Amino acid sequence: MATATTTQEEHEIDQLHIDTSSLPQSAPTPPVSRDPRYANFPPKVADWFQAQLTLTETHKRIAIAFAENFQNHSITAAVSKAKSKADVKSDAAVSHLRNIDDPASCIHPLEDLISQTYVSNYDVGTGETLTNLQCSKLLEADHEVIFVTGFLHPKSASLRTLRYTISALATRQRLKNVRRGTDKILKVHVCFSSSGFLQKILHTRSPKGRVWKPKEWKKLGLADEHHLAGAVDLTVKSLFFRPVGLLHGKYTIVDRRMLIVPSSNLSWEEWLEGATTYLSWPTDVGDNVVKQFVRYWESVWRFGEESGPESYEAVCESFPVRAHEGGGGMIMDMPKGTSVDTMAWNGYAPAVFLPHPYQKSFPPIWPLGEASGLWKVVRRLMGVVYTKAPENEAAYLGNPQNSFIIAAIDGAEESIYLHTPNVTAKPIIDALIRAAKRGVVVEIVTSMEMMKWEQLVTAGTTTEKCLGKMLAEVGKFRDAAPEHAITTGGMFVYQYNPTKRPQLPPFVKSPEDNHSLTWYDKSHVKCLIADEQVVMLGSGNADRASWVTSQEINVGLFLSKAKARLLRQALVDALAGRLNVFPGSTWVRGGEGEDELSFGVDGVPRKKRNDPEA
Repeated sequence: MATATTTQEEHEIDQLHIDTSSLPQSAPTPPVSRDPRYANFPPKVADWFQAQLTLTETHKRIAIAFAENFQNHSITAAVSKAKSKADVKSDAAVSHLRNIDDPASCIHPLEDLISQTYVSNYDVGTGETLTNLQCSKLLEADHEVIFVTGFLHPKSASLRTLRYTISALATRQRLKNVRRGTDKILKVHVCFSSSGFLQKILHTRSPKGRVWKPKEWKKLGLADEHHLAGAVDLTVKSLFFRPVGLLHGKYTIVDRRMLIVPSSNLSWEEWLEGATTYLSWPTDVGDNVVKQFVRYWESVWRFGEESGPESYEAVCESFPVRAHEGGGGMIMDMPKGTSVDTMAWNGYAPAVFLPHPYQKSFPPIWPLGEASGLWKVVRRLMGVVYTKAPENEAAYLGNPQNSFIIAAIDGAEESIYLHTPNVTAKPIIDALIRAAKRGVVVEIVTSMEMMKWEQLVTAGTTTEKCLGKMLAEVGKFRDAAPEHAITTGGMFVYQYNPTKRPQLPPFVKSPEDNHSLTWYDKSHVKCLIADEQVVMLGSGNADRASWVTSQEINVGLFLSKAKARLLRQALVDALAGRLNVFPGSTWVRGGEGEDELSFGVDGVPRKKRNDPEA
């Protein structure tokens, strides 16, 4: 039966005139004995570990810790534990635990999160240039476009580019229909969560969201329905769950075969951003990140609707519409950011799909977050109106994103690079402090004075205050260490400062040119690298909003050191030394330090730890 199926698939591919020998081939699954470390995992998960020949011991250590974290703290485990302790007094309470995060409850089986995925590109640029990148990929669509963003600013340059691209897609579709002799209509979905304060306040709490009528598209800055008629079927939908249930994920899917995951929204164009591109090939065996994103999108944005196809057939034609035709030239000629070395970066990698559910329960907000006594009283009173959330933020380890973050930080033995706009999530802060104390070099890159009101509303504190406390704790540990103790850790925090002028590189002829080296107002990148091998990229920040209240979507990648270093270097190069070192950044005293990293993210040599003044 398997042979017949394979023959049929090869015949179908041949009919499409695709030469499969030129396509990337996913790695074969060798017959090997089962490692006892995987004994407690489902068979599919254990097989995934065995099949990934590129997994190093570092990869396995962190992946196993993630799997154990996720299984031990899952919603299902919480329900069974509550039943065993007779803490659940009614079926309604059990229902609350299961449905706390509808429609994307994130009760995902572990085996549905893992895959082997083809990673194509990582690009660095501004929000505007990465929107240009996404729109240039939209021109390749033959069947369907899915564009999801957290925030949509109707007057932004990024949205103007998207509007022009949708119009160009309509023109190109008419041209394709003429050349093919068809009357096909391209399906386009634009999905967002927030476009302004009033929109969020008045938004429906239905999991089906709000479908915007064609006559309302203009107020969102989108295309005119009359121009799209007969060529593009546009659906515009928004989802937001009061009080602060924001769907913060951003991604673009083209024909269910290409996925771009940027850190940027359709709004602030001059921020430093990053974007990862993944591909799904006809020769792929089993699941991949592209398919997982498609299924997740359908479960969230098409809640209660019939699912679409898993994939579309490739279209081969004698006279294809080129990228620059039908209005595509303007989009293709726009700046699109800077890619890492594609030849060294692309290829298959073991991957983990890492969603995080939104939180519609109370309390997500409290401006006096450290006043614990008053906090408990308010929780009890407001629990009458809102569903109460878990008392302890550690309880949120029962979702893929949070489980992976803690597993990566706690599993690191040498280095951690965290690039994030804000740092206010207490479990992450505690994990970073533990890492520095046990000998890990922790580097944190964040921004200055960024989204302070959002931090106060969701966390009751600010990034600057949290960073100060972190470094003070590490400083106390350093001072308490014996004079000749052999320790290797350190914590260095950098804040992006767009006005800072670093030392001039040799190719800059005059100081006036220095300001044009970078053009980012703030840093909005989301990236975690542990031991230069385990990477998380996506929409999740290290703040309490991403840890508790917002829906996020990320990908964990198990890469070679060479690829992870390319990623880190691309971000460091984009920062161009425009960084302030946060007061208190330090090595943990002790050790010779000769083999340790001698340069910081800002490009300035660090003092060795055996220096008496270090």
